[in-house]
This record gives sequence, C-alpha cells and structure tokens, in this order.
Amino acid sequence: MTCDSSLYALTNALQPVRRAWVQAATRQLAGSGLSTSLATVVLLVSRLGAATNQRALALEVGINPAALVRLLDHGEAAGVLVRNDVEGDRRSKVVELLPEGRRLALAMEESLAALRQELLGELPDHDVETATRVLRLLEERSADWLSGNQDR
Repeated sequence: MTCDSSLYALTNALQPVRRAWVQAATRQLAGSGLSTSLATVVLLVSRLGAATNQRALALEVGINPAALVRLLDHGEAAGVLVRNDVEGDRRSKVVELLPEGRRLALAMEESLAALRQELLGELPDHDVETATRVLRLLEERSADWLSGNQDR
C-alpha cells in the first residue's frame, strides 16, 4: 500500500503543475492572434472532431454553456468557426472549424508539440506512460467517487 505522504505529494502537485503548463502553453500560443480562451476552444474542436456538440464542448472546456456562447460568438466573428443547428433538435448546435480555424489549430498543435518536446522530451517513454496512467486512474476513480459508484 502506498504511504499517505507519497499520495499527498502527488495530489498536491496537480494544481501547480497544471498552472505552470497553462502559463507555458499560453505564452507559446501568444502569436496565434486568438485569446487563450478562444485558442483552447479551437484546439478542442479540432481534437474532438468535425462537428462537435456545443454542450460537450462546454464540458470539455470546463466552462458553463453561456460563457461558451460568448466565446463562440468571438470565434465566428474572427472567422475561425461556425455553429450549425442539429437537424431534429432546435436546441442543440454543433461547432465546426472553418478553414482558418483548421489552419490555426494545426499551427497551434505543432507549436505545443515543440513545447512538450522542449520541456519533457528527454523523459523515457515508460515514465511518461506511467505518469499518464496514474493521472487517468485518478481522474476515473474521482469521477466514480463523485457519481456514487465508489466501493464503500
């Protein structure tokens, strides 16, 4: 069984690591011409697929749907994305990238890949795989715990 101090060190590192990564990624993407929030939306739509459900996108971005609507308004005004109605469901919309949005997403992905290599490229693959597995396990077990599916 893992000692509590090791588990504490792991969970205590999550927020500072996230904050440092977001700050580094924000600086790396500063030349995109998009706000950090809109750049995040463009990247996530690119990663999630051609027609991303607006509600699912809000969940993925981690903001409420009303705040996402404002970001999508900015994205449409900037000519990087478009919202379309879902046939048969007037309340649902999907978000798609326009050619400029796809171009920006590709450029931002390349820029972030270079940053990841600069910061972590010397790590052995097995260390990265272990860290990823541990973080995903924490995510999964936390979600189960929150939904009441935990073993008590």
